Amino acid sequence: MTLDWGLAIILLTLLVRVLLFPFNLRTARQMIRQSKMQPLLAEIKHKFAHDQMKLLQETSKAYQQFGVKPMSLITVSLLQAPLFFGLYRVFTEHGMTMTSHLVPWVATLGVSDPLHVVPLLYAVVTFISMILPLTNEVAVTGSLLTRMTLPLIMVIIMSVIIWTAPVAIGLYWTTNSLFAIIERIFYRTPLGRKWVTRDISTICC
Repeated sequence: MTLDWGLAIILLTLLVRVLLFPFNLRTARQMIRQSKMQPLLAEIKHKFAHDQMKLLQETSKAYQQFGVKPMSLITVSLLQAPLFFGLYRVFTEHGMTMTSHLVPWVATLGVSDPLHVVPLLYAVVTFISMILPLTNEVAVTGSLLTRMTLPLIMVIIMSVIIWTAPVAIGLYWTTNSLFAIIERIFYRTPLGRKWVTRDISTICC
């Protein structure tokens, strides 16, 4: 066991990410499937622009054809939500007794970062994790501005929350984002690419 609460939080985060890896892998596969269906969706939208009923029917068929399940893209977020709120409550109620050598400029992990180092680090790391494409195919889907807009908005919103939240929360989410970067780098290796694209190449286009 570790006597450093900061290190304990990092280890807890890594454990959670390892347990969630199968779900993250499934989400990654869904993202690739979704990127592959974009040309077909654009064609359907153009062809049935004046027939909303037919547009919805053909779009639904496309999702079934490519095996895309929109709700599965937020599965990991839904699974982490209870943990996030639970940790937030623990750190706001008991964080004043927790200290860490990882953030020596902070008296306890129950207070916000007075230098805002952790929130800023979170923002940078999370933004990188969100814009780093899973594969080269996904990277060319949409314009750079389009791919950056939503991640930037989400990072700003979460950074505002973490700005005044206990440092412990910032450590948790920063480690979470670092692991996400490692995951995406893994997906771009030969082994990772094999895992994440399994069965996708057989999709009929």
